[in-house]
Amino acid sequence: PESEPVSAVLAPDELPDLPAFQLVLTADELAAQGRYKEAVRERLRAIVRQLIEHELLEHRPGWTVTELTARASAAHPPLAEPLTAASDRFSGIWYGRLPAGPADDAAMRECANAVTALLATGSKARQVKA
Repeated sequence: PESEPVSAVLAPDELPDLPAFQLVLTADELAAQGRYKEAVRERLRAIVRQLIEHELLEHRPGWTVTELTARASAAHPPLAEPLTAASDRFSGIWYGRLPAGPADDAAMRECANAVTALLATGSKARQVKA
């Protein structure tokens, strides 16, 4: 039998107390099982956790993905495009009840990779300023 990830018992917009890399591993496992809706959710959670780990956001339960996107984009404007794409895809699937497939998981991976790259660039810039 398939075991449910720890984060499966949470509401779609809740963030488990796990590091980003663990959420990515869970997303990869879900995608490999063809559970793309859940994989999309875990990839968004990993993105949000990264933003928290890089101290661009505080963890505030109850924030919507739109609020998170706005706050993170204001803190680091280059993040606006990938965060908006990720939150729109997540919202369409989880709230708009659109079907999820491999293309959705691939798009979320692209958004996550873009966020990771931008955060790395931003961290280097902050280190130079310090």
